[in-house]
Amino acid sequence: MSPTFHGHPTVPTLLDLADAPVREENCESVLQRLAEAAALLPGVESAACFLTDAEGTITHGAASDGIALQLNSVQADLTEGPGLDSCRTAKPLANVSMDHPHTRTRWPRFASHAAGVGVTAVTAVPMRYLDRNLGALNLYHRHRAQSTVDARAGRLLADAAAIGLSHRALLDDLRSRERQLRVALESRVIIEQAKGLLAERLNCTVDDAFDLLRHHARSHQVILADVARAVVHDPTEGPFPARRS
Repeated sequence: MSPTFHGHPTVPTLLDLADAPVREENCESVLQRLAEAAALLPGVESAACFLTDAEGTITHGAASDGIALQLNSVQADLTEGPGLDSCRTAKPLANVSMDHPHTRTRWPRFASHAAGVGVTAVTAVPMRYLDRNLGALNLYHRHRAQSTVDARAGRLLADAAAIGLSHRALLDDLRSRERQLRVALESRVIIEQAKGLLAERLNCTVDDAFDLLRHHARSHQVILADVARAVVHDPTEGPFPARRS
């Protein structure tokens, strides 16, 4: 971190955003904190951010105020705007004037909406982690100047949020895989128990018992593990009931 940025008020927020998984924050909470922190940067009137899916469609968003929320919706509805372009190209767009002819040609409808709510310039920063584009942070200005340090702060905020969101998604994926493995293991155990009990009950091999379980599950359109549970836990009323003594 350069000497000019050390001690910047944004530094604690950077750590909080990157540490979001530790605090079990969901993506909506992280995005809201990002938008509110970015809106406090000098030269920024309001801020908004969004996430996109693999097709580039906005899926989640947050804003610091009503104007930023409206412009987020405009980009989502019209599928045009600096934030979407920044996300697609993974390149920042700094202090883009809404009155510039190039802007009105590039995003005619967005530029008109932005100017209509008093926004004179927009800075868009991609939210990116490793080689994956996650979304973008949009900073709305009523002038065209922002200091180098504050502009860098906006980029660092977006980077920190991208790290936190990516790590949160990775953590969720690992937990999901753990649950799937646990369910698979529990199913395997109950099926093995049912095979042994059924083989003893019907005086057949465990392979024949497994074939009976599988055929019953298919013919009744139920999960094999559920059939096995019924055999184990309800021996007199479940499939292939034991003889009553």
